[in-house]
Amino acid sequence: MHGGGDAGELDTLLARLAALRAEEGTADRPFEVHVISHDAYTVDGVRRLADKGVTDLIVGFRTPYIKGPDTEPLSEKIEHLERLAESVISKVTP
Repeated sequence: MHGGGDAGELDTLLARLAALRAEEGTADRPFEVHVISHDAYTVDGVRRLADKGVTDLIVGFRTPYIKGPDTEPLSEKIEHLERLAESVISKVTP
């Protein structure tokens, strides 16, 4: 799991992961890679991540480092998800 760091760092981590899996003889086995990335919010970004071997994307609409209660109403959260579903998810899912 990559927690939203620099895109170059993700590439380094994925290369290291691939090398470790190859060393262990497990490179041909199914493996999940979960990532938090700004690329998850665009069709091209999702495709770039998939090409790198990312299997799952974690998205959020609030900076997780904000202290205090989450005051956004549920209806707005649902709107965010609906927009993402329409503009990205529906275009990258078969």
